[in-house]
Amino acid sequence: MSYRVGIPRGLSYYYLFPFMQGFLTALGVEVVVSLPTDAVTLAAMNACPTDEPCVSVKLYFAHAKRLVESGVDYLFIPVLSSVEKDNYCCPKLIGAAAMIRNGLGLAPEQVLAPEWNEREKPGAWRENLLEIAARLGAGPERAAAAIRAGLEKQAACERMARQGLTLPLVYHRLCGTEKPRRQQFDPEARYDEGETIAVLGHPYLLYDGAGHQIVERLAEYARVITPEMVPPEDYRPEVATIFEGTRMWAYEARILGAGFSLLRKGQVTKMVLVEAFECGPASVIESYLEAEAERFGVPFLLLTVDEHTGEAGLVTRLEAFVDTSGSRPVNPAGKKQAFFFPASRGGELKVGAPGMGLLDIALEAVLQECRVEMVPTPPVTKRTVELGKELAPEFICYPLVTTLGQIREVLEQGANTIVMVGGKGRCRLGWYAQVQELLLKRLGRDFHLVIIDSPLPWRERWPAFRQALKEITNNAPLWRIIQGIYLGYHKMAALDQGEAMVRRKRAYESQRGAADKAWRRFVGRVKTAAGVRSVKRVFNEFREELAAIPEVPASPLRVKIIGEIYTVLEGFVNQEIEQFLASREDLRVEVVREITATQWFNLNVLHRRYEVERHRAIVTAAAPYLDVSVGGHGQESVGEAVLAAREGYDGVIQLLPFTCMPEIVAQNILVPLSEKLDLPFLSLIINEQNGTAGWETRLEAFLEVLAERREKLAAPGGEKHGVLFGY
Repeated sequence: MSYRVGIPRGLSYYYLFPFMQGFLTALGVEVVVSLPTDAVTLAAMNACPTDEPCVSVKLYFAHAKRLVESGVDYLFIPVLSSVEKDNYCCPKLIGAAAMIRNGLGLAPEQVLAPEWNEREKPGAWRENLLEIAARLGAGPERAAAAIRAGLEKQAACERMARQGLTLPLVYHRLCGTEKPRRQQFDPEARYDEGETIAVLGHPYLLYDGAGHQIVERLAEYARVITPEMVPPEDYRPEVATIFEGTRMWAYEARILGAGFSLLRKGQVTKMVLVEAFECGPASVIESYLEAEAERFGVPFLLLTVDEHTGEAGLVTRLEAFVDTSGSRPVNPAGKKQAFFFPASRGGELKVGAPGMGLLDIALEAVLQECRVEMVPTPPVTKRTVELGKELAPEFICYPLVTTLGQIREVLEQGANTIVMVGGKGRCRLGWYAQVQELLLKRLGRDFHLVIIDSPLPWRERWPAFRQALKEITNNAPLWRIIQGIYLGYHKMAALDQGEAMVRRKRAYESQRGAADKAWRRFVGRVKTAAGVRSVKRVFNEFREELAAIPEVPASPLRVKIIGEIYTVLEGFVNQEIEQFLASREDLRVEVVREITATQWFNLNVLHRRYEVERHRAIVTAAAPYLDVSVGGHGQESVGEAVLAAREGYDGVIQLLPFTCMPEIVAQNILVPLSEKLDLPFLSLIINEQNGTAGWETRLEAFLEVLAERREKLAAPGGEKHGVLFGY
């Protein structure tokens, strides 16, 4: 039997189609590629469960839907977790198969989803492909030959692209796809042989209809170079000039490295970066490319596109940009520099750090034990947000904006050393510190940045972790640092445990607000506690104080909070959602969340048994719907929602920053899944433009739905269904 296997024309198609075609064809199956994006495809983008993903993901849904409707037996959607040993891929490439399967309501066996994960499971992709070949009726020998055929075709594609051919032309000549249609866009265009324009961006934007044929349009005016035309030996060394640049997302590293190489070798006179609206990784690399183009006097244009981008406005911007001129340096190679490798700094040490919830109290305890002055972390306010937004890239996530604002505030208060977390993973968090340093130093601020990354695995990461500790503690002895960490951990744990007790008490207290008053006093006492014994005494006294608050008989609604850790923990950012939910006079609500700073530390550093086992249960619950990590707490959000349905919660609320990639993947799975689980679900996207009135209205409406649903379920013969799900 000959199977028909569909490949959606989007995302991984523009990176790995030669391999996919070579592999599948050698197995004897019919490869069906969805038609190029047209009006029908654009209309089918509503197959995407939510409006939050970038246009490329929405188009991927549309292409996949059209293939399913055409009657293919399978969809082939690779799970690109990591294609190189040192880095990951963007969460949308990791979660594409799961989003498509859940969003289109497909059975697991309808999607062939081999995973590439060279960082964590090197070489396992071969085994995954052998399993798929077996499902398609091929034996081991034929499967191995098919893999070789795919690799050979992929290598040939990359060689042809480096000869200066555009990807559609390479695919036509090598894979037999449709021939690119030559079209004249500007009859009055004059080709300038002295101009070379770098057009940077993902090929699924540059060569898809959503990109409005930007490459072809600019090619009427000058020679155009795109990232796939730059060989690895040119772009890899350039990415390495950024601190931990080799750990950047694989395909974004190619774009950034290509841009650096072309600028530093003086090979381009203009540069255009095309990014999708809400693209997470692009919001990181745009700052580097803009700064580098500015150093070399090369005109730089950032184009952001989505399904609403008008052709006329885009063409006007391109034409105006073509008419600009720059001032290239005489010796471009002489201006090559390394970007912000952390270095030691002399002078009196004054440490500042942005916060997340009450985590700054723990850091302050560590520094006080080491006799180091810490500039108090200011609470997030409207001014904080304005200071961050003034410098931040437009589509960067909200946590970077607020923490950037806090850094500016502690610098104003005299800090000369800034502590930020690092760790290059699947989400953007690991790049916050470096992007913030780039933005602040372009503003003229002088400070030393210390990046704290996980010390695990010990053999690999301990030296860098130890060096970072030396820098922020003024080279304090290790025993004193350990003593400080011990105290800081106990303060953090006491605060997190105390806050969980307050969340429960709010649902039962007879006098509303009594628990919150006790909580505020408790926070102040923990902050000033001088030792671990003092912290434990303060905690026990607080527990007794809470127990003494009178309660009323109640059966409160139980609401689970899930989502991205910063927006879940930072009260100003989430508009104190936990207090608001529990403040209704006519309705009792118990808010439950598992995400805390202590939970993260116990799981990822101490490997405490309870947290490890609970996390295993969460991941297991998520597996039927999302069986790979997409970064952040994306997979955990799915798993916690599944467990919430099993554990009898009345509803789930997901909190995520605008453009948060891991949580957007989770959201697009949770929207259809919540209906399947019969679990009321509300997804709240957070940015600086959220209004209090609209926010509270949505929450109140959600609580009313939960209360009405419970009442109906309690009635004789009550039905579970008929509840509105969504986001």
